[in-house]
Amino acid sequence: MLDEIQGLKSMDASPFDVYLQPHSDDICFSLGAFAHKHHCGILLTVLPISAFMPNPGAALHSSTPPESPSPSSEWITNSRKNEDIAFAAACKLKCSFLEMPCASFLGHAPFDLAWINQNQRRIAAPLLDALVMAAADRPSRTRPWLFCPTGIGSHVDHVAIHRLINENFNLLSQYYRLGFYEDLHYASDAAARSKGIGILQEEMRYRGLRRHAFPFGERVAQKLSLIKIYSSQFPSFPQSIQQFTPAADVPHEPHEAIWSCERMPIE
Repeated sequence: MLDEIQGLKSMDASPFDVYLQPHSDDICFSLGAFAHKHHCGILLTVLPISAFMPNPGAALHSSTPPESPSPSSEWITNSRKNEDIAFAAACKLKCSFLEMPCASFLGHAPFDLAWINQNQRRIAAPLLDALVMAAADRPSRTRPWLFCPTGIGSHVDHVAIHRLINENFNLLSQYYRLGFYEDLHYASDAAARSKGIGILQEEMRYRGLRRHAFPFGERVAQKLSLIKIYSSQFPSFPQSIQQFTPAADVPHEPHEAIWSCERMPIE
């Protein structure tokens, strides 16, 4: 796959920008350096209720993990929210949670797309209402950014949210400039990324979609420090940035990326 890329000269940021993530950690992993650089916006977690935590001993929490090898879902959910709150504080973002359970919490295999339609239906009204309400507070005649998942990796929660945004593109683009981020760590796998971007390009074939990459430069250590906030998600913490950079043809250096139909200042 030949990647399209535009180098951004600048990109305005607004406190009304929405960083939309299916689960706690998705924005940090996929767009954390970008969010840290812009230092404003809203971190909106759609499905924070979870029972998934590979390393409870590394969780950010006000109390120590229970001695039981299986902490309660309430403890895990609160701990993961605390990680989001810490990440949001580092990036000067306002935290918001929709208090909905993720697919695996409901007993569904996370990569089973047979459940995709039902999953999308349960998410639709709460998420669309939240996005429209958030946009209602913006200054008149402004369109902040809405950064949302592309669905790379075929996680049923990521795909459901992506499809919901795409199917409501005309409505949401009245309020927001839409940018689809490359889901990491999934996009670090070349095959998964190629499949996901191919689907996105087909969906947006008449909209003038372009890729915009944001190289880390000398900020690799900073990105890893943001990821470390979510240490509970790793049996052992990764020492390389490669798991958190897209397997793209260009640029070759570590980076994050979004795809958008919006016109942007170009170098």
